[in-house]
Amino acid sequence: MSLLKEVIESSKEIDNTTKIALENRFNEQVVKRNEIFLKEGQYCNDLLFVEKGLLRAYYLKEGKEVTDWFGTEGTFMTSIHSFYNGFPSEQYIHGIEDTIIRKISKKKIAEISKEHPSIEKWFRLITTQHLTRLQQRITALQFYTAKERFALLKEKNPVVLQKAPVSHIASYLGISLETLSRVRAR
Repeated sequence: MSLLKEVIESSKEIDNTTKIALENRFNEQVVKRNEIFLKEGQYCNDLLFVEKGLLRAYYLKEGKEVTDWFGTEGTFMTSIHSFYNGFPSEQYIHGIEDTIIRKISKKKIAEISKEHPSIEKWFRLITTQHLTRLQQRITALQFYTAKERFALLKEKNPVVLQKAPVSHIASYLGISLETLSRVRAR
């Protein structure tokens, strides 16, 4: 059974007919290692689910990559500003390793919501979970020390520490490579 199917099947918000209809609306795609799925300036019309692998969202600031987010197995990911507001993306999304994603377009979400109104609650829960993770990230960046941010990442997302390059991890934590090296050594 796919991870997406497990997530959908575990939902109490939608009935079995809706679960089947929802799963059938997702398309599978492979994002190769180092392949850019989304570039700055492109429109992101898809909600992504990471079935297997690891994605990274980042910005370019003065030519330097600043990691914003990791999409790990079993999580949803998108360029939020672009997806929800219809603006060009300010982010890049790329594969850290060969990654299998399942994606659903905004158009398909609207179609299935008309056919199965209960699905809106399910998508709202996904959005709420994503916003909660973002709020936790903002809080960590504003109030936690480098050591505390590293410990939180280690607790909540250890796969990132195993698979992502240290430069991406340091950028995500908002610290230098040297600081990350010291924190990891402790």
